[in-house]
Amino acid sequence: MLFTTVKRPICVFSNTLIIGTLLLSTAAYGGEKVDKTLDTSSSPKIDIEHVNGQADIRVWDKAQVRVTGELGDRTEEFIFEQRGDVVVIHVEVERAKKGWWGKDNEGDELVIYVPANSDIDYSAVNADVRLEGVRNGVDIDVVNGDVSLNNVAQHIDVESVNGDLSLMSVEGRVNAETVNGEIALQHTGKEAISVASVNGRMKLKTTSPDVSVESVNGRMELALSHTDMLRVTTVNGRIDADLVLNENGTVKASSVGGAMDFNFQKDVSAQFDIEAHAGGDIINKLSEDEVKEPKYGPSSWLRFINNGGRGNVDISTVHGRIVLDQK
Repeated sequence: MLFTTVKRPICVFSNTLIIGTLLLSTAAYGGEKVDKTLDTSSSPKIDIEHVNGQADIRVWDKAQVRVTGELGDRTEEFIFEQRGDVVVIHVEVERAKKGWWGKDNEGDELVIYVPANSDIDYSAVNADVRLEGVRNGVDIDVVNGDVSLNNVAQHIDVESVNGDLSLMSVEGRVNAETVNGEIALQHTGKEAISVASVNGRMKLKTTSPDVSVESVNGRMELALSHTDMLRVTTVNGRIDADLVLNENGTVKASSVGGAMDFNFQKDVSAQFDIEAHAGGDIINKLSEDEVKEPKYGPSSWLRFINNGGRGNVDISTVHGRIVLDQK
């Protein structure tokens, strides 16, 4: 009887201790400081979700994830736990009558340390995020907030409704979109990149041979290397593109009223098919071929083969301007 009586409390205490080491979800208070660490693999998946504030995600040389900083005013629960292979970092907040935030809420200020080979999935409503050094890909989705990435590789998916996107020294496949915001991209690698903005300036420099760019209103400055495929679409934006068109490469571009300037390498080899449908201008500085116009109507076109015509350049506008030039 004595043995039985002693054994039961020890067993209960052990189970409680094990549960406590696996689950770090706790009630939290506004303005509370946090400093918590979990042991992980050297390449964990990390799911980060909060509402307001800012997050600074940094790499370190430990097989651990650490969260430090201060929680926002409306925080109700701070979740930091490992679910299978995924490390979960969620900040649950009190729902106000008109939303998740109020004027008195300054939001979370978090610094998160992760292994370099982490795969990051981050989402927020009103937050700025800065991430540097992650080499196994990121997926970022914010409603209102700026996104800054530096030295990130593998796969990059970034979306913000209202916010600027800065992607510096990135590698691998890139998909970046914003509605109202500027995009700056410096990219190396052979993976395809796709960039889109409704209202905002874009400045892109890449070695990717496969580039897609889309804008409604905004200037696009493209510095491209050896190009196999370039797709450009704009409504009323301006396009300035410098590129080297590869043999058998293709350019497809269209606008409604925007201006499009394309600077090709000297002696580019391509078949050119250029059209302005309703009074647009076509300016050819690549060859002696002249723009044609119908006897009646506002349209015009330019078709010619340059240096053998190995590539294809198809550019059209409704009433914008098209300029063909060489570097």
